[in-house]
Amino acid sequence: MSTPTFSVRQQLEAVKANNEKVLQQLYTANYGNVERYVLQNSGSVDEAKDIFQEAFIAAWRNIQLDKFVPAGENSLNGYLFQIAKHKWMDHLRSTTVKKTTTLDENLDDAMTFEEVSDNDVQRIKSIREQFKNLGDNCRELLVRFYYKKQALKDIATALKWTEATAKNNKYRCMEKLRTLVVK
Repeated sequence: MSTPTFSVRQQLEAVKANNEKVLQQLYTANYGNVERYVLQNSGSVDEAKDIFQEAFIAAWRNIQLDKFVPAGENSLNGYLFQIAKHKWMDHLRSTTVKKTTTLDENLDDAMTFEEVSDNDVQRIKSIREQFKNLGDNCRELLVRFYYKKQALKDIATALKWTEATAKNNKYRCMEKLRTLVVK
């Protein structure tokens, strides 16, 4: 049984209509290239899956909003790959990849003031303060993930979400916290 080939216009119309077969076909046809790219650039299979999922959702959203204008028959595949590539580069540049630190409730007790600069103390205070400004769901999600070290699958079950929703919400909550702290 061969897979039908759709023109880029047909693909876009099918994506707009949330045609499950076309979405699955688009996903399957493009995931391998993204996985190869991430693996060749210091990533893991899990990271490739996360990046591709984010890219796929971003491309889907842009198609729904008519923000994507195809330039040729392979432009949708190229567009999806470029989104994934940019998301991976952003991930590699992010401070969480460069330096991951855990903040716990007893941070002030655990470190002496000689070990922490004034900027670090101010940043920690700012994070704690802005954390209070997040919504209840964001706070619960981030506490469960970062402090209680719960898996996203377990968090999703507890909050009655899908695992993909939990992953996307974790990303959005962290982005919201980052923007609040930067202000």
